[in-house]
Amino acid sequence: MKTWPMWIAGTIALAAVFHILTVFGLPYGIMNRAMAGISAQAGGVNKAIYPDRPSAEARGIVRPSPDLLYTACVYDVSKQPVKLTSPVPDTYWSLSTFAANTDNFFVVNDRQVKGGNIEIILAASDNAATPKGIPVVVAPSARGIVLFRSLVTSEESVVEIDALRRQANCEPL
Repeated sequence: MKTWPMWIAGTIALAAVFHILTVFGLPYGIMNRAMAGISAQAGGVNKAIYPDRPSAEARGIVRPSPDLLYTACVYDVSKQPVKLTSPVPDTYWSLSTFAANTDNFFVVNDRQVKGGNIEIILAASDNAATPKGIPVVVAPSARGIVLFRSLVTSEESVVEIDALRRQANCEPL
């Protein structure tokens, strides 16, 4: 009879360990897998990829929308800052950055961008050597994912929006 409390305590302790590993480890595992896939397609980090328009079978991005064209890159600011650039089409557009633990730490959209183009520096710290006049965003992790999204407003606009999104870039300074 005295072994039951030990079994219960051991089971609770084991469940707590698995819970902690899942809550804190799973996001990193998910992002590592996503970063490996994107960087393999791009041929390395700090290089953009321009996947085809999503269909019902597409799963490179979780729950992709067929109304959006995506551009993605894996950033690595461990050695130097990364410059993110993109024209902003005359439709919904956004740039989102995700840390290595899946946290979304910066977003900007078409309503916030003035002038039709955006330039942002992604850096490991706010005292990194960067060009003057370009906003600096400090990344909470050395590696992560940048995701650009452009809304396809009509089938007639696909070619134009696709041409603009293919100008989005992610390159080391």
